[in-house]
Amino acid sequence: MLNKESKINNGATLLLTLFITSIVSIIGYRLFDLTMFTSEVEKRNLSYQQSFLMALSLESYTLDFMSSAEKRKSLSLMTNRYDPYSPIEIPLKRGNIVAQIEDKSDCFNLNLIVTNDEESKTKTVNQDELLFFKNLLSSLEIPSDKIEIISASLIDWIDEDDFPDYYNGAEDFYYSNLKIPYLTSNQYMQNISELRKVKGVTEVIYKKIEPYICALPLNFKFININSISPLKPKILVALSEKKLSDQEAISILEDRPLKGYKNTDEFFNDEFVKQSLSSSFSRKKLNAESFYFNLESQIKYDEFTFIMNSRIIKDDEDMKIISRKIGNFL
Repeated sequence: MLNKESKINNGATLLLTLFITSIVSIIGYRLFDLTMFTSEVEKRNLSYQQSFLMALSLESYTLDFMSSAEKRKSLSLMTNRYDPYSPIEIPLKRGNIVAQIEDKSDCFNLNLIVTNDEESKTKTVNQDELLFFKNLLSSLEIPSDKIEIISASLIDWIDEDDFPDYYNGAEDFYYSNLKIPYLTSNQYMQNISELRKVKGVTEVIYKKIEPYICALPLNFKFININSISPLKPKILVALSEKKLSDQEAISILEDRPLKGYKNTDEFFNDEFVKQSLSSSFSRKKLNAESFYFNLESQIKYDEFTFIMNSRIIKDDEDMKIISRKIGNFL
């Protein structure tokens, strides 16, 4: 009997030992897994920090490079054809850096449509800029009813009041009743991605408009004729109030001097250009100096990839970073 109880006890002890051993093994495995995970997180954080510092160094180099008007113009002439980028490649021991500088001085500043007066709390709709925006949308083959809705709603998005200016515009009442509600900005746009939220703008329409627009302070009113790529002829088509065809606009852009135009007088000396871009607004809208750039830094380090876009403007005589976005643009 004792012998039988002893066997039972031994068996129970063996089972308990196996159970404890399995628990210890599981805990040990989980601790090892947690250690590996922690190590990967730390490695990723370290790679992120190193990449961010490298991107800041690239910014500093770019600002220094573009402090010269001659170098800015040289960059514009390099990137105003069919490849809009100026690549910089730097090999690293465990990866590489690829930076792209794009001259974006050929964009329409959305904020120019409305001027808000902070003191009087009033606003002025800039009719010439509004017409240019509408012509740009029309040249992109966006339906006329959509153009009217988007234009009216964009005015309401930027102005500071809370009532629609036109019957097809939109203020808080419209947006707050959507399935996913939100409110109007009622201030100047900080990023063109805000346009996605404006009434009438679908993702298809946004993708058509995106290459042609920017959101900058109000003192950035011009479009650099030397910066426009033949891939974006709609700028000239819109400025001509659609007198120009796409092919005619492309021909004008391809016929620019290799060294670019010194000034817009030189550009308007061409008789065909003078007839096609005959409005006083088109003459005032164009200039021959770059003022807005985007630096995209892509840093690959082991399996980690870091991307940062830096928006750079020429403010008076200084080049300044006005915003950064980590990750790809939406």
